[in-house]
Amino acid sequence: MGNDVSPLWYWAVLLVYCLFVVYLGWDAYKKQKSAGSAEEEHHDFWITGRSQPAYMVGMSVASGWMLIGMITWMTWATYDQGLSGLWVVAIPWFLSNLLQFALARPLRRIKAISQCEMLQNRFGLPARTLAAMVNIFSYTLWSAAELYAAALIMAPALDISVNAMIIIYAIPIALYMYMGGFRSVINANIIQFFMGAIILVVTAGAMYFTAHGIAAENHTTIWEMLKQQAIINEMAYPYQEGAKATNLFAFVSLSFPLIIMFGLVPGWGAAEDFWLKAQAAVSTKEARKGAIYSLIYNTTLIVACSSIIGIFGLIIFKPEVKDGVLHAAKVLGDKGGYNVISVYINQYMSPWVKALLIFLLSAHSMSTVANYSNVSAMNVSYDVLQPLWYKRKGWSDEKIVKWSRIITFLMVIINIGIAMLYNMPTVGATLNDAYFLSSGLLTAGVAVMLYALFWKRANLFGVMAGGISGLIGTIVFFILEYKVWNFSYTMPIWDWIFGKGSMASSYLGYCVVGLVCGLAGLIIGTYLTAPPTEAQLAAVADEPIDDNEEFFKALRENA
Repeated sequence: MGNDVSPLWYWAVLLVYCLFVVYLGWDAYKKQKSAGSAEEEHHDFWITGRSQPAYMVGMSVASGWMLIGMITWMTWATYDQGLSGLWVVAIPWFLSNLLQFALARPLRRIKAISQCEMLQNRFGLPARTLAAMVNIFSYTLWSAAELYAAALIMAPALDISVNAMIIIYAIPIALYMYMGGFRSVINANIIQFFMGAIILVVTAGAMYFTAHGIAAENHTTIWEMLKQQAIINEMAYPYQEGAKATNLFAFVSLSFPLIIMFGLVPGWGAAEDFWLKAQAAVSTKEARKGAIYSLIYNTTLIVACSSIIGIFGLIIFKPEVKDGVLHAAKVLGDKGGYNVISVYINQYMSPWVKALLIFLLSAHSMSTVANYSNVSAMNVSYDVLQPLWYKRKGWSDEKIVKWSRIITFLMVIINIGIAMLYNMPTVGATLNDAYFLSSGLLTAGVAVMLYALFWKRANLFGVMAGGISGLIGTIVFFILEYKVWNFSYTMPIWDWIFGKGSMASSYLGYCVVGLVCGLAGLIIGTYLTAPPTEAQLAAVADEPIDDNEEFFKALRENA
């Protein structure tokens, strides 16, 4: 982005903001150290002692999902595919929010902090370890990608290198997470929620007035101009001939929307970020209310604003015909619709408004980096090291909480290294592959296991078979799809129903194949072995557990 404001302004406000979030971490640290015991301190570090009201749950979940990647993905989808682009991200994300609301009550029937611990309580330690490893891989890549994206935005404003910005940006995150863990993350999320909301509302509102002005100059309306816009179709998704930007059902068949639903929604609904915050609520009622608030915030702010920005972008940055093919406007660069927000802010906003939005956008990204770093740190320390090392070595609660803080700090340092790899052209491409692969792994490897928590016939062998077969199916088919076949293949049955190449043209076939493999492994493995014991079934209570004394007592007994 261009920079019309002195870098000193950015340095000053960034310093003030960093000091503020570090203060939030210090405040959380003092609260935890005033706890009655090291055990209580440890529980507060990971789950704030189950004390969060609904509004904090809702805002924190929404803030964590205001990813730069998610926002620009939704914007690209509607710019590139008009209203039909809502099926790419917006509608599936809305449905995953509904799924999360439905899960808020059942997941609180299990006396466990993390979803991986829930798997251990119901099935056994191997299930906890397997799910934790997949989560660590996925959430570490995601948090590092957000760290890199934020550095790309802020580095030019501060007039420093991207790698230097990555380090500067990560330092306050590492500090406030080390001190306060989940409590400092969720407290900072509230501030960062309003930052993200301001960015999206201001940008969407400003683009409306710009698009309205362009329509008025042409003596027409925004809607009439949209009716004349053909879909760009940069990707290979099959469309009806002559599809327009105002067509919600422009696809030749339901193939692509169904692939999105099967491949991505289950994994998004099972995002540990939400499960942890729902479990951290003061009661099940507050957890469900928090899920409703999250649904409202996500729909009105993230989904609606991001999608509207892409739609208005079709008028402000009108697609161009090149060699007989419709492409994104040249001014948007090689990433097309992904650059709508950044190019608009740079070209149409006044210098000081632009400066404010650039700062808010980069500072808000701390929310996602911290959320996902917290999840991966919890998976490493609480779900892997605690049962396999800490407890077996007889560590005291004081030593465990000390190392929980150290592991959290180290996970942010690891994110710095991975974010720098993103900045290397050749390695960055490989990491980008892993970034997409992780979405399929969460659906096929983790979500399949998690939803089996509530299937009474499911057993350890079944969920392990489902998780492993889902992982193998996803990875193998991803390699074939992306590296061997180059999106040119025929899928039996699917293509017979929806048309030749309908799965290959989605670029997400690996997600569906992985899910089918995971479900097959779960069902076959479950019925080939004995049913679970009554003790295993008792891990899922008949009613949600809102009594914190009962909840934390169970954690001590199961440790």
